[in-house]
Amino acid sequence: MVPATHDRRCRLRHTAPAICLLTASAAIANPDEKLRHFLSLSLEELMEQKVTISTQTARSLSNAPSAVSVITAEDIKATGATNLVDVLQGVPGIYVRYSQFGFRPLISFRGANDKQTLLMVNGAPMSDLMWRLGIFWKGLPASVIDRVEIIRGPGSALFGTDASAGVINVITKTAGIISNNEAGVRIGSFDTQNGWLQYGGQWNGFDVAMTADLARTDGHGPLIDSDAQSRSDQAFGTSASLAPGEAGYGWQNTDLRFSLSNANWQLLADYTRHDDLATGLTGAGALDPVTEGTDNRLDIGLLYDNEQFSADWGVNAELRYRYIDYTSGEGFQEWPPGHTDASGIYPAGVFNQMTSAEQRLSAEAGGIYRGIDDHAIRMGAGYVWQDLNHVEQWVNSGVGGNGNPLPAGGPPVDISDTPYAFAPEKTRHNVYVYLQDEWAIARDWELTVGARYDHYSDFAGSLAPRLALVWQTGDQLTTKLLYGQAFRAPYYQELYAETSFSLPNRDLDPERSETWELAFSFKPHDGLYLGMNLFRFEQRDVISLQPVAGQPKLQYQNAGEYRIHGLELEGWWQPAQSLRLAANFTLNDPDSSRYREIGLPRQQAYLRADWQFLPGWHWNVQTNWIGERERSAGDPRAPVDDQMITDSTLRYAGIRRWEFALSVRNLFDVDAREFMRSSIPNDLPLPGRSIYAEARYLLDN
Repeated sequence: MVPATHDRRCRLRHTAPAICLLTASAAIANPDEKLRHFLSLSLEELMEQKVTISTQTARSLSNAPSAVSVITAEDIKATGATNLVDVLQGVPGIYVRYSQFGFRPLISFRGANDKQTLLMVNGAPMSDLMWRLGIFWKGLPASVIDRVEIIRGPGSALFGTDASAGVINVITKTAGIISNNEAGVRIGSFDTQNGWLQYGGQWNGFDVAMTADLARTDGHGPLIDSDAQSRSDQAFGTSASLAPGEAGYGWQNTDLRFSLSNANWQLLADYTRHDDLATGLTGAGALDPVTEGTDNRLDIGLLYDNEQFSADWGVNAELRYRYIDYTSGEGFQEWPPGHTDASGIYPAGVFNQMTSAEQRLSAEAGGIYRGIDDHAIRMGAGYVWQDLNHVEQWVNSGVGGNGNPLPAGGPPVDISDTPYAFAPEKTRHNVYVYLQDEWAIARDWELTVGARYDHYSDFAGSLAPRLALVWQTGDQLTTKLLYGQAFRAPYYQELYAETSFSLPNRDLDPERSETWELAFSFKPHDGLYLGMNLFRFEQRDVISLQPVAGQPKLQYQNAGEYRIHGLELEGWWQPAQSLRLAANFTLNDPDSSRYREIGLPRQQAYLRADWQFLPGWHWNVQTNWIGERERSAGDPRAPVDDQMITDSTLRYAGIRRWEFALSVRNLFDVDAREFMRSSIPNDLPLPGRSIYAEARYLLDN
């Protein structure tokens, strides 16, 4: 991982000159050449790449007004990563935790919760109205990723909601980027099978690209020795729990992408689908061997980008459409057969079958004006329409469509199109404008100031300003002072959805945050880079469940605040052209507020080595150390132990057009655990040692 920032075509398709060195050689017949070239670049060359996720304007790293990391396709290949989630594990400040429900990855920055993270693909936010990244979200296959650009810090001044603690933009392999046609297969532990294909070429004057990735796995099947139903059995004297038992986390994935580009225009069409996605455990923490969910996602985008529209103006515009649907199939089985509560006994278990769909249409137009000396003024406006529809639900507990309690043990009842369904079919409108000025105030000083205003149809608007001062302190030292405000819009689940334990609140305000940062980067010579970032993050108007007088259920309210002070250290050392070492350390120090996120580590460390020890051979080793994770007040369990997980990948590309790799995850078979609430008293076991083998073949262009 290399810190950097991203340019407008990385929102779309342009790639900075230094990155073109990594991706542009169609004549290279040996697939190892790009990886070898990547490893041979000096640290200074890597860190001079121009990207603009922090300003949408191409800037060198030394002038980028944010703390930014960049991960390239060669970086991903070197580590043997198979998914975006694997890719993010080595970025300072990021912690990926896993939900008990479907082993769903949750990405957190700097000790804040995952709701403060904005994930985009090719510049388009991935969040939906109900479930954020999708109730069955599993990341993205590594084979479709060209690069990942990350802001560690606020990004609402450019990107709007959710960008409070961090922003991730995944740039996929699109037209004009793919230089080598490739086919690959991978097999591994947990009956994992994966195949992919990528094609890039030209047709009638257009650049064309297609990628396909098909995968399936049984999942690691962690043994759950006690679950939420075990506790219910103790209370009611029953024996309905399926524990001890394995949590099934198998799934199948289809990922198909097509792109077409010509001059300043680009067309993107992406389709993804999950099948037979086992959720393993319910949200309440009971084993669920029944649910196998399905989802579909279609994204279409038409984008225009012309940085030389006229002598003083650059212009960009985009029109995007998205369709998503989800179904729980025969589930969700929220409680197993024999479950008993105050309403009675459920011989067949408690079921909650759900289906929904969503559409999203967005348009944006913007431009950059350079007609004033030493200024680059970017401005834009946009509109987003989101519609939740086809909400269907069948339940055999709680209340029916008429509002009356359902008898225990009865058949499922259709409560679709009633006020008691899990969400109303509603539409949200969002209109926004933004303005930003990049001002070279002196030879070694640059000031970036800007703001974005969002107005939503279902709650008050929000203003997100930013300010960044970058000082080229010396030839080897750069200093940055950064400030930003950000917000998170309430989700439909918080505004409108009533559940068995929660009440919605239509009067919610956005969560708001404020971040101060002081950053230093030091390059004593070409082979060594050191960086330090100090930050203070404050979250206000936190949306959380609170008691309500006269109500047995909790209600979502803007109820509190918390603060986190932190430190990020990172370094790269290249003692030889064939050897590169990288390390980082993160310290998060939250206050004692009960609204802070529980279960995240206060300390993390990462170490990586890449060694091209013989022609055609590459060896990567990386180690992640995760500090202990504390429990909430009143939880008598000891903190989750710290853990150190080592992965290694050996890659060989000495045979023309062929490349082979062997990866071992959790090399030392550490008993690693994910923090869980008290419903799963021994926490969630993470995968033990696993082995994967892959083969790639370079096709003729």
